[in-house]
Amino acid sequence: MIKLRKLTICLSMLALSLITTTASADETKKDRLIYSLDTGMGITGDRGNVGTPLQQDYDVAIRINDKKFVGMTIAAVRVPMGEVENISNLKVWLSKELKLETVNGKKTNVPDVLSQDVAMAKGWIEVPLEHPYTITDEGIYVGYSFKMDKLDDTNKRPVRITTELHEGGLFLHTSRSYRSWTDVSDQCSSLLQVELDGAPMYAASVLPGTTTYFGATGRENSVTFYVENHGATGVKSIEYAYTYDGKNLTGSYKLPTALSSIYGVTTSFDVKLPSVENKNYYPLDITITKVNDNDNDDEEKQTSSQICIFDKLPKHRAVLEEYTGTWCGYCPRGYVGLAAMNRLHPEDFIALSYHNSESADNPDPMEVMPGQYFPSVITSFPGAWVDRAYEVDAYGGFWASSKDLGIETVWQAVCDMLAEADINVDATISDDNSTVTATATLNFPLKIDNAKYGVEYVLVADGLTGTGQGWDQRNYYANGKQGKDFSEPEFKQFVEGDSYVSGLKFDDVAIATTRLTGDNQYLPESIEQDNDYKLTATFNLNKVRNTQNQPIIQDIKKLRVVAMLIDYNDGTVVNAAKTGYFADHAGISNVNTNGNFEIRTIYDISGRKLDAMQKGLNIVKTVDGKTTKIFMK
Repeated sequence: MIKLRKLTICLSMLALSLITTTASADETKKDRLIYSLDTGMGITGDRGNVGTPLQQDYDVAIRINDKKFVGMTIAAVRVPMGEVENISNLKVWLSKELKLETVNGKKTNVPDVLSQDVAMAKGWIEVPLEHPYTITDEGIYVGYSFKMDKLDDTNKRPVRITTELHEGGLFLHTSRSYRSWTDVSDQCSSLLQVELDGAPMYAASVLPGTTTYFGATGRENSVTFYVENHGATGVKSIEYAYTYDGKNLTGSYKLPTALSSIYGVTTSFDVKLPSVENKNYYPLDITITKVNDNDNDDEEKQTSSQICIFDKLPKHRAVLEEYTGTWCGYCPRGYVGLAAMNRLHPEDFIALSYHNSESADNPDPMEVMPGQYFPSVITSFPGAWVDRAYEVDAYGGFWASSKDLGIETVWQAVCDMLAEADINVDATISDDNSTVTATATLNFPLKIDNAKYGVEYVLVADGLTGTGQGWDQRNYYANGKQGKDFSEPEFKQFVEGDSYVSGLKFDDVAIATTRLTGDNQYLPESIEQDNDYKLTATFNLNKVRNTQNQPIIQDIKKLRVVAMLIDYNDGTVVNAAKTGYFADHAGISNVNTNGNFEIRTIYDISGRKLDAMQKGLNIVKTVDGKTTKIFMK
């Protein structure tokens, strides 16, 4: 059998669901291809400014070195300028090399192809070249330069940029802070645009969303491809042909928002595949045949992929693990993110909140493990990961300062990826309220050899609350200090609250995990197709305490269990499930709170003793004699 491939998110493709790609500012009306590094791709596609707050002169450049542009002619350059009251001597230039020569005692940029004076203006300045230049195999630098006559509040950072990252995206030379030409393309890219003649008028490539799609028998399956503009007229509509299950099929798509004439702007379109009755891998080839009702002249108009058809598709429930503390002033973001997601997706959203103490003198009463035992490495608070694979903000998602609930979009995008197995979990509590027993049922749609899977169970408490030390949440959002226009109503209590907010009820709190008690359950190395695997673990409620050795369970009726299928090849979460609350039992007073759980020693895989867990595989021994393996990201 073919081993099931693990899906990963291509961040640029994930971002297409997060960022609307439209025409850039004030695009030219000419039928020219626009070379721009601001294509709307990538989760870091914001625009901004860079520079050093010093009075200095600037030289700014990008490099065009892609062979696809050889033979095209640079007809014009479009320069993005901000406030220009104290800016002068603007020039646009081309050069095969970035060279500096000493002129009047100053290092000066000396272009070797052309330099052209430009009238200063605010905004986009379109500069037709007096001598258009045809790009050769050796590539070309395109740049602009200006003099700063006086430093003011509007020109401290005068270079307009996008936070997209591209090779050759930005080179800087200044008279004071960048004394030599410096490549800063690993940080950002220039917004400079180049207008090209000689490009095909109607051209677009097609890109797959993944190497392998997945679908189910007996139904129409929809798969997503991406169309990328390579032509001077942009893309308003496409026609395509594809082969699937031995059939030659066609389709068309009219874009709701046309792609501009910028090279590389991209949007998605869905292809609906007819139903098939047999499980199998099916080749899938697709060609964009026409762009804007004209033949597609692109050299990359075809791509090949495949779709794996199952009888049933596993439901993927992504896990958001939040790392927080009541001492942390920005951690209300996570509190609100989890509350809003539970409100919006009560059935499928799974969250685990790991609390951390600032110090022994300022403990968080919900901390049940020191930070070095967290399942992911956290360098600052608040922190969060989705499926132990994607580091996020528990409220803003990929935008840590966002006032919108970006985590919903990221979480949904991960849930839309195929999981390698179905997982369900049931749990019961003993009659004497001392033990919780959880059983996970797993089913894999394909046979998998050399598997390294296990199940981690986490005991979760909702509604934890208290008074006194550690229970009041520190709040940097008090009195609207970080703004008031947050999208979710759960933020109101913090925006309108004081610097400490009391009386909160904390949900999704991880209070015990089999990862640390040595009770993780493991699957065999050879996974059979469509076979139910049942794995069971228990929690001794007598031992569930915080790091101050205090009982943490407040209400047995508000306990739940989360089961996570872990791929121990990389420590990521494959899929997860959660139980509801346990059936009514006697109150917390019947729980015996004697006893404690404590880690005694930690070893690496070669048997060397460690002071704390490290990245990779750790061997942990507890005071009750149990040994467990813990994978740290």
